[in-house]
Amino acid sequence: MVPKIREATVGTAFLALICVAGCGGNTTWYGVTESGTSWSSSAANAVPGIDEGSVTFVTLQCGPPEGVPFVVWSDLPNGTGGHGEGSARGAFYQGYHRANGGRRIDFHGKTTDGKTGSINIAGVDYNFAKGSLFLISTRQDPPEVDQISFDLKGLQDVDAVKELAKLDPEIRLFFEKQKKRETNGK
Repeated sequence: MVPKIREATVGTAFLALICVAGCGGNTTWYGVTESGTSWSSSAANAVPGIDEGSVTFVTLQCGPPEGVPFVVWSDLPNGTGGHGEGSARGAFYQGYHRANGGRRIDFHGKTTDGKTGSINIAGVDYNFAKGSLFLISTRQDPPEVDQISFDLKGLQDVDAVKELAKLDPEIRLFFEKQKKRETNGK
């Protein structure tokens, strides 16, 4: 009797493994993953957004496991915050970046299908289909936003962000242009 029980247990475990491996394509995920980082510099000629800033990484999950990722990158160096949730009806994230002196930028990203979505930054709507990296300069009112189509893989930690800020010409040019405007009073 013991060998038959063992065979049944091994057979059930084997069947469960096949189902998990074979049924994985139908897995659905609901929720929001996010992380944020900020850095600052005391250098006199620091470029806001490059030498100091904040970045929030978000993935909205509502169905497909890969979800809808996006990154908000601003020149505000004193912190990030936010919250979000997901369900079968959609996923959303409300966040902000802030600086001393009261400057703050708010944003709200959402998806209903886990494949497409949009974000509202300072009252303006953007479709993720046109890019998932958002560069924000708060040096003027209203803030200037640049939406970039960018491969976000590997951009999930502070060191990668700081390195990218110095090496990527499109990102660097956006923030240097803002610094130049501020310096020239335009």
